[in-house]
Amino acid sequence: MTRPALRRTVAGPGAPVTGMLAWSLGGTVLAAAGQWVAIVALARVGTPGMVGQYALGLALGAPVVLLAGLGMRTAQITDPDPEFRFGDYLRLRIAGMAVALAVIVVVAPLLAPGGAAVVVLVGFAKALDGIGDIYLGLFQRHDRMRLIALSLGANGVLTAVALCLLPVLGSLVWATAGSVVASAVTSVGFCVWAARPLRGTDTGSADAAPTLARLRRLFVVTLPLGVAYGCSSLTANVPRYVVAHELGPAPLGVFAALGYVVVGATVVFGAITQVVLPRMARMHAAGDLGGVLRLTRGLCAGTLASGVVVVPAVAVLGPAALGVLYGPAYARNAPILTLLTVAALLGGVVFFLNAALSATRRFGNQLAVNAAALVFAVAAAAVLVPWLELAGAAWAVVVTMAGEGALKAVLLRRVRNPSSRVTRPVRSPEV
Repeated sequence: MTRPALRRTVAGPGAPVTGMLAWSLGGTVLAAAGQWVAIVALARVGTPGMVGQYALGLALGAPVVLLAGLGMRTAQITDPDPEFRFGDYLRLRIAGMAVALAVIVVVAPLLAPGGAAVVVLVGFAKALDGIGDIYLGLFQRHDRMRLIALSLGANGVLTAVALCLLPVLGSLVWATAGSVVASAVTSVGFCVWAARPLRGTDTGSADAAPTLARLRRLFVVTLPLGVAYGCSSLTANVPRYVVAHELGPAPLGVFAALGYVVVGATVVFGAITQVVLPRMARMHAAGDLGGVLRLTRGLCAGTLASGVVVVPAVAVLGPAALGVLYGPAYARNAPILTLLTVAALLGGVVFFLNAALSATRRFGNQLAVNAAALVFAVAAAAVLVPWLELAGAAWAVVVTMAGEGALKAVLLRRVRNPSSRVTRPVRSPEV
């Protein structure tokens, strides 16, 4: 029997959307701004090669951490009953992050012989953030977006401070180690402390199955989603891998720095998604699939319509903005920024389609689409980067986002079709 208090929290109306969105957006903006300030600091006081090393650490760490994380936060906040206990999610996530860090330690010297230490430290910080992500899922189930905002915002600010101290510390390795400390304090320390009043209310179903049996069931449920998230992150980073291989760390640093200029759009889309996803899940659990689809259509249409203003503005203002932020070496690549802006808008559409598909708990179908998008990204980058260099990498991102969005729109339309097979919330087989 589900605890009544938890059912009210998960299935009830929750906090006002405006307040939740404000907190979610504020925290995510601070986190992204901190990451962007770190990149600006590296570009201004370091070299494009340093930016490239740091970007390669992010590009390697993110897919591995997401794959090992199994998408458990999404499963955690879309399970209306819930089937699993908070401790189950936390134990499996800690084990996954240990595996992820081991993989990064092994792979880093192969991909970045001259900067393996930086790549490993970035991966360590990402693994700590992955542990904190389960606590953020607990906060999100209880509509405590303020706690999420505080954790994300503080992490972003402290990470920026650590990277800005590069001239004082004299080494990118020591500056990156500071970002590990930031993640330990904000993603783990703060979240463990803030979650104490909530852990007793999120106990999951009252079954008497041993912990290992529940962990096996949770692994089976979340594995398709984890692979889907890993594929999605790999898809986003494939152009960076190809740029690093074909052109070297300095061009990778330029490409990564340009990408962070449009990260604000991703921040907004991510914040909106984190607010609407639990509500989409409630709609689906209540049988209101039409409401989920209407909300998704409105979000996607608004995103595409904003491009009519945003893309021309970036094309006109981009060169001057890049010159002020990064310097002349980056301003010469302003047309790439325009292409990345188009890709960011298409990525927003993919964000909202992902939210709708996750709310319907069609995790296996998302895996198939994300795997197809990964293959498409590899093919596009392999052809376009050697041909057009950095412009080819930007075009690879655009065409990949467009293809992934089209595939997921078709998949969501199949959910809507009454002739499609009706799928119940994903449950694991009995163990």
